[in-house]
Amino acid sequence: MLNQLRPLRDFVTPPVCPLCGKELTPGKERLCPDCEQGLPLWPERRCKGCGGANDSYLDLCHNCQQIPGGRPWKIAVSGLPYYGSVREAIHRYKYREKVYFLPFLAGRMADEWLKMAPGVQVDAVTYIPLHWMRHLQRGYNQSEMLAKYLAHRLGVPCIRALRRTRKTSQQAALDQAARLANIRRAFAPVGGETLLGMRLLLVDDVFTTGATLGEATKTLLKAGVSEVSVITAARD
Repeated sequence: MLNQLRPLRDFVTPPVCPLCGKELTPGKERLCPDCEQGLPLWPERRCKGCGGANDSYLDLCHNCQQIPGGRPWKIAVSGLPYYGSVREAIHRYKYREKVYFLPFLAGRMADEWLKMAPGVQVDAVTYIPLHWMRHLQRGYNQSEMLAKYLAHRLGVPCIRALRRTRKTSQQAALDQAARLANIRRAFAPVGGETLLGMRLLLVDDVFTTGATLGEATKTLLKAGVSEVSVITAARD
């Protein structure tokens, strides 16, 4: 019903560019041409370990090559580099309740996933959960909303596969060692035997060091998930 009403909605309240507020032509545009042209771009080579720029001739960037034991997931993809207008958009989406950024961010994630991981099969999309107190304060889980939009685009279900076991400090304010300690044993699986053998795509908003995604991935694998890939709206 919602999709059937969209043309009428666009006529009554024309869509606008979420970055600058300029009116858009009704249809599939997510940004105005000027903002689209001003987005930060990825270089040709991308790292399969973190989804960012690759400064190596191998599949992994030099930073990912230094991770003891390697990254626990199959592949990482990111929608956009985390600076400029993208950084501002994610900050407003995550902390200021500007959920109208969702189609732009999740749409870019879906585009990049189909481009960078064409042969990777997933059975469902899941997401990094918030602790219930933080969820209550914020009113929504930004990663869950991205995951639901992305799952719809990919034609697979979105499931809740993890829960927070305790409230953690904000990762953004911590260094690498503190991030790892802060997030250790912060997740538990949800779903029991239904997770066994599943191939999951794990969603978060920003990839910085990968500490949160790494802990969540390890939790899922220990629960019997056969394979995890990760995707974020942006790579810091």
